[in-house]
Amino acid sequence: MWDVIVIGTGFGGAVSAARLAQAGLRVLVLERGPWWGAARGQHPPDAPRRAWPRGVGLRRALRSVRWARDGRSGEWLARRDGLYELHLFDGLGTLTGSGVGGGSLIYTNIQQPADDALWSRAPEALRGGAMAPWYARVRATLRPAPLDPPPRRTAAFADAVAASGLGEVALPELAIAQADPAQSNAAGIMQPPCNMCGGCVVGCERGSKSTLDLTYIPLATAAGAEVRALCEVVALGARRRGPGYVVRWRDHQTGGERQAEASRVVVAAGTLNTLRLLLGARERDRSLTRLSEALGRGFTGNGDALSALWTERDNDTTGLAPAFNAFVRRPGFLIGEAGLPTQALGAPRWLTRPLDRLALLIAMGEDGAQGEARWLGGGVGVRLRRAQDRRLYDEIDGALGHLAMAWGAQLEAGIGVGGGPLRAALASVHPLGGARMAERPAEGVVDADGEVFGHPGLFVADGSILPAAPGVPPSMTIAALAERIAAGIAARG
Repeated sequence: MWDVIVIGTGFGGAVSAARLAQAGLRVLVLERGPWWGAARGQHPPDAPRRAWPRGVGLRRALRSVRWARDGRSGEWLARRDGLYELHLFDGLGTLTGSGVGGGSLIYTNIQQPADDALWSRAPEALRGGAMAPWYARVRATLRPAPLDPPPRRTAAFADAVAASGLGEVALPELAIAQADPAQSNAAGIMQPPCNMCGGCVVGCERGSKSTLDLTYIPLATAAGAEVRALCEVVALGARRRGPGYVVRWRDHQTGGERQAEASRVVVAAGTLNTLRLLLGARERDRSLTRLSEALGRGFTGNGDALSALWTERDNDTTGLAPAFNAFVRRPGFLIGEAGLPTQALGAPRWLTRPLDRLALLIAMGEDGAQGEARWLGGGVGVRLRRAQDRRLYDEIDGALGHLAMAWGAQLEAGIGVGGGPLRAALASVHPLGGARMAERPAEGVVDADGEVFGHPGLFVADGSILPAAPGVPPSMTIAALAERIAAGIAARG
C-alpha cells in the first residue's frame, strides 16, 4: 500500500509528487501519456520514449478525441502515445496535452500570478496575500523571466496597442532557459538557451523550455517517487476495509488493467479528466456518493478566445521568437500576441512567407464561470456558451476591433469573437473549475487544503479546483496551489 498515489503529472500532479516524495512519503505517480523528447536523455533508462511530432511523425500528434452532445458521449483513441487530446462539446472545443509533464509540454511558458479578484472568491484561508509564499516556491523552481530583448513581432504588436489606446504592453515572465551557455536548472538538469524556434506549443526539442519533466518530476524521482508512464487511470473508489482509496488504471504498454491502494490520493489529471474520474466515481461507487452536489458546477474556459488579423504590413510572425511574448491588460481580460510554430515544424519559407502578415491574437478573461460538467454514460459533457457571459466577449470584441483598425487589418476571423461563422462557438486551452474550492460542501467540492469534503485523504490539485476564472494563464496558480496542498498533506505525516 502506497502512502500517496498521484494521478497526473501536470502543474498540479508534478508539484504534488515532488513535494510529497521530498517529505519522505512513498509516492506512486500515474501518467496516461509517454515520456516525450528522447533526445534530451533525461528520462529513466527503461522508460518508453517518444520523439516530438515532426514531419512524418506528425501522426503522433493526436492522442484521442472525446465528444459529448445530445445526451451521449464517446471517445476515439487515435494513438495511446499521442501528444494532444481534443474534447468536443456542444458549443465548446478544448485542446489539452498528454505526457509526462502534462500541459507544460505544450503551454506557452507564461508564469503569471492570478489577481486578487480570484482569491476574493476563494476560502478565507487563501485571501490577503496568503498565496504569496507558494507562488515564490514555484518561481524558485521554474525561474521565469521576461524575454530580453523582445522579438520583432512584439514591436509590431506594441505599436498597434499604442495606436489603439488600449494601454501599455507587458512582457510576461517565461519559464525558458535564456542564459548562454547551458546552465543547470533547479533540478540539476542542464538546459541550453532557447533558440527562438517558436515550437513551444508543439514540444521543445532542445530542452530549453522548463517543462515539468525537466524540473519538478526529476525532483520527485530523486526523492524516491515512482513515475509510471502510459498508465491511464480509469476508476477511483474507497477501500472496502479501512481508510484509503483504490486506484485502477489501464497499462497501455501491456494492454492490461492494474490497481493499487493508498491512504491518500491526489487527483490532478487535468480538469476534464479529473471531473470524469470524480463524476464517474460518484455515479458508480457507492462509497463516493457523498461527493458534493456542486461537482461539475462553475466550469469555465477562462474566457479564452482566438482571433487572426490579416494586416497590411509584415509582422514577421514566423520569425525567431517563443510562442507568446507580450500582452495588454484590460479590466477583466487580456489580449496577447502569439506566433505560429512553422519554423519548429520545418515548413519551407516559400510556404510561410504569406503568413508574415498574419497576427494571431489570444484573449483570456474573467468569465462568469457559469458552465457545468455532467456525467453522460461513461464520459463528461459540458455546457458552456458565449451567451453565458456576453458582456465579457463583447468587450473583447471591442478591443480587438480597435487593434484591427490600428494594425490596418484586412480580415478578422475568430473563435468566440469577431464576426465570422465561429463567433458563437468557444475554444479553450484552459478548461478550469467544476471541483472548485469553497468553505462548505454546498458551494464547492474541496476545502482550502484541496481535500474533498466528506472524503478524508482524497485531494484534488489541478485547475478544476479554481474558484473562478483567473483571466490569465493559470499554470503558475495551479502549481502554487499544489505547493500549498502538498505541504498540508506532508505536515500530517
